[in-house]
Amino acid sequence: MVRIELAHTNRESEQQFQDSVAVCNAIGLDGLVIIGGDDSNTNGAVLAEYFKTHGCKTKVVGAPKTIDGDLKCPPFIPISFGFDTACKTYATLVGNVAVDALSAQKYYHLVRLMGRSASNIALEVALITRPNACLLGEEVSRDKRSLRDITLDLADMIEERSADGKDYGVIILPEGLIEFIPEFNSLISELNDKLADPGAQATEVSKENENAWRTPAQPVDPVQEAQATEESVLAVLSKENADCFRYLP
Repeated sequence: MVRIELAHTNRESEQQFQDSVAVCNAIGLDGLVIIGGDDSNTNGAVLAEYFKTHGCKTKVVGAPKTIDGDLKCPPFIPISFGFDTACKTYATLVGNVAVDALSAQKYYHLVRLMGRSASNIALEVALITRPNACLLGEEVSRDKRSLRDITLDLADMIEERSADGKDYGVIILPEGLIEFIPEFNSLISELNDKLADPGAQATEVSKENENAWRTPAQPVDPVQEAQATEESVLAVLSKENADCFRYLP
């Protein structure tokens, strides 16, 4: 008997591996097919090694299925299943948006495509549809571009097109773009550390900042006290990360 499974849960503890072996042995499973991306197939490879080491007869087969296009093993797997279909579907939709933009001639359309840790889909769709701008996370990370740099580049492009009487266009970006911006990696890391405890920010806020949003005469609501305000967040951030936080809309 062969069972096909869509794997979403990583096996991390020894107990989880033991449970997997026990279940496969109990039902006499001959094969386990794991369908997914790099995380799922890495998980499958580790599971296969564990099965072999512990004498489990179940064979593990990994099927590369991810639209991100970031799971390749040339020449055996030039591209993962799903990438080509996703790109063609997105290209059709983006092409329709571009035609609409040209027809109305008064809007800029920002199209965010799937791709949390890779910009392959955004790049492929851009090559097919030729938008006015396409942001690639890998280039942003390589060039260490800030959010301000990206904003100014887009503003310059829009201004140049406006000078030619073209106040419309299409801009493509991957959904995970923010994770490629170096300053945001630092900001998110510090926010996670400082705000992990709901009341942590209150202990680090200076007396002046505290008095700015609560007078001694006001009753203190424990729930409200634990909620992070913009002022309390800024008070615990480093200068660089505070500047980045202030730049956000």
